[in-house]
Amino acid sequence: MLSALIVEDEPLIREYLRSNLNHIHHSWQVGGCAKDGLEAIEILRRHHFDLVITDIKMPRCNGLELAAYIQENICDTFVVILTGYDEFKYAREALRKGVTDYLLKPLDENAMNSLLDTLSLRIDQIGARHECEYQENITEQEDESPSLLIERARIYIKENYTRPLSLNDVASALSVSPSYLSTQFKSDRGETYTKYILRLRMELAIRLLESYKAGKVSDIAQEVGFSSTKYFDSAFKKYFGMTPNEYRTKTEQQIEKTNTEKEQM
Repeated sequence: MLSALIVEDEPLIREYLRSNLNHIHHSWQVGGCAKDGLEAIEILRRHHFDLVITDIKMPRCNGLELAAYIQENICDTFVVILTGYDEFKYAREALRKGVTDYLLKPLDENAMNSLLDTLSLRIDQIGARHECEYQENITEQEDESPSLLIERARIYIKENYTRPLSLNDVASALSVSPSYLSTQFKSDRGETYTKYILRLRMELAIRLLESYKAGKVSDIAQEVGFSSTKYFDSAFKKYFGMTPNEYRTKTEQQIEKTNTEKEQM
């Protein structure tokens, strides 16, 4: 059974899809729901979905921003956007950003069934291709120790993590399958690829926030590999318990306090 995440701020549409997706196409089931893009990102960090069906216009983080996050950070997850006729220009923009397809509101069950059927076939083809890649690379992978592979992966990531960098990108650069790399990466130190690259970006972010006091948070977000300041703010707050601006203010206050104490000595 294939799994979909529904991202929609309108409760009626969200509930309709949650209740009816499996009836529309029996190969699919709803594995989760979110009210906006930020909530969806939190869910995607914990669970994998074959498909994300998302509205375009939502508070905090819209569908296009969510699609950009998925394209940069998650492999083998399709994105379908929901759009009205008056938003069709956004649909065209979304397709240029890597969105798989779109569905027009009000939703047509026949059109949705056809699209879900197409995606089912594509997922089957991807699975078959990955299995073929795995078989082709298995001899090479066995000849190279997992520890050496992960060391090469870490070097490549450290050289490239300040730009959008997916697991697929790293696997392609190392000539191994994404599934094999993901498994070996996690078993190496118990830290997944996603957590590892996030840690690198957060460590660089605090260095930049401390070193470049006049630098804009939006510029720092781009510098550490985030395409959106919203994503950066959200990830930073989840990681450190405060926003980048709050961290910068706290650091400046600590420095000022230390300097004052030195002057009084």
